[in-house]
Amino acid sequence: MSAPLPRRVPRARIDPIDDARRARTLIDAVVAVPLRPETIVVVLDDAHCGLGIVTVDGAGDPERTVAVVEVLAVPGLFDGEAGALLVATVCPSRPDAACLQADDADRWFEMCDLAEAAGLELVEWFVYGPDGVSCPRDRTGSPPRWPAARWA
Repeated sequence: MSAPLPRRVPRARIDPIDDARRARTLIDAVVAVPLRPETIVVVLDDAHCGLGIVTVDGAGDPERTVAVVEVLAVPGLFDGEAGALLVATVCPSRPDAACLQADDADRWFEMCDLAEAAGLELVEWFVYGPDGVSCPRDRTGSPPRWPAARWA
């Protein structure tokens, strides 16, 4: 029996990141090993191809993640090329298995508003913890924002 082929990391400006699997493949390649507190933001164009990745060391709590999005969600910061954001918070020391906090649903909406005010869409927020990865959007009842999910 042969081993499964590794997933290929999406290439900037070429491969669309149009589902959670592709997004996780990219973010998993960027996350520090061993896990350390950080926030990772992937900037996407209107076709959901990657334009750039911003990593902020030490920003491993949700409040700092909101602040990172606030700094990056500025109209024109990416010369009008940006259309969407993916965000990941790495919180290796959160004690709960789901790695989510009660206020994370509110933070999701706050980051969505910040992105929208800059003409961007927050596609997903992944929260990495010692026991796995969670998405606060799931707690809000909001539908997935992946392009593939819109056509399903």
